[in-house]
Amino acid sequence: MSLTPLMDSGSPEDHSNTEKEQGVTKANTNSRIFGVLLALGLTIGVGEGIYAVVLSQRLERVQSDIRAQQLQQDEIAQRLRDRLGAAEEQFADLHGDLTSTKDHLGKTQIDLRKARQMADQLAKQQKETADNLSGQLGVLQEAQASTIGTVGTLSTDVTGVKQEVSTTKQDLASTRSELQRVIGDLGVQSGLVAHNRDELAELKLRGERDYYEFDLRKTKQPQKYIGGVALQLKKADTKRQKYTVDLIADDRRIEKKDKNTNEPVQFYQQGQRVPAEIVVNQIYKDRVVGYIAVPKHKDARVSGLQSTAQPVGSGS
Repeated sequence: MSLTPLMDSGSPEDHSNTEKEQGVTKANTNSRIFGVLLALGLTIGVGEGIYAVVLSQRLERVQSDIRAQQLQQDEIAQRLRDRLGAAEEQFADLHGDLTSTKDHLGKTQIDLRKARQMADQLAKQQKETADNLSGQLGVLQEAQASTIGTVGTLSTDVTGVKQEVSTTKQDLASTRSELQRVIGDLGVQSGLVAHNRDELAELKLRGERDYYEFDLRKTKQPQKYIGGVALQLKKADTKRQKYTVDLIADDRRIEKKDKNTNEPVQFYQQGQRVPAEIVVNQIYKDRVVGYIAVPKHKDARVSGLQSTAQPVGSGS
């Protein structure tokens, strides 16, 4: 019996070569796939690195912008705080000025009321004097009418009385023209103002106030007077007849600027409701002459200051 080889069967060498070819092909395919994957990975890695760098730069720019904006906002906030502080200071100043103005207005209103009261009282006194004189004249006229038999004598008497009344009126008018109550620099009606030494002597006899004469010269230190008052002459303008002094009373210094002769320069002392007054009658070069009028009161105490009083109207 003979054996016939299969038609499709090949030699063992053919099968071995085929397997090798298949292995080589598979290896080449794997290599190509690995290369592609490696290239793809490298590309992705490089892209991610570039993206990371770009993202880092953007982040730095954003952070820089944020810091710049924060600095700008801090500057704006500081300016706002400064403006707020300045506004608060201005408000405090305005509030203080308003309070001071209200206080001054209240004092001015009180002084005006006092001035009106004094003016009314003076007008009343003058009216009473005129009424008394008119009454006396009326009595004389009635006596003249009732005494027909002595008309000539009474007529002569009435004429003499009329002359006396006229003289009295003239004297009163002259006295009022010389000794007047005017409104002082504080808006308050003053006491009687003396224009010379004779009128000042008359005021002293009235005893309404205490009067201290002074001859004030321009010195570096204030000159002290009885009554707790010190004066320092700052300026004396003989051409314009004006002067400027510093007034020290109750440890307060007040400048009285550009005052006129015979003008009552008023100031209040502690415990007094009526203002004291300074009146300058004569102005010379670097020197003024006048007097201080201080209201009388029961508890008046003389300070330890020494008077440097000089006669009003002494030589230049």
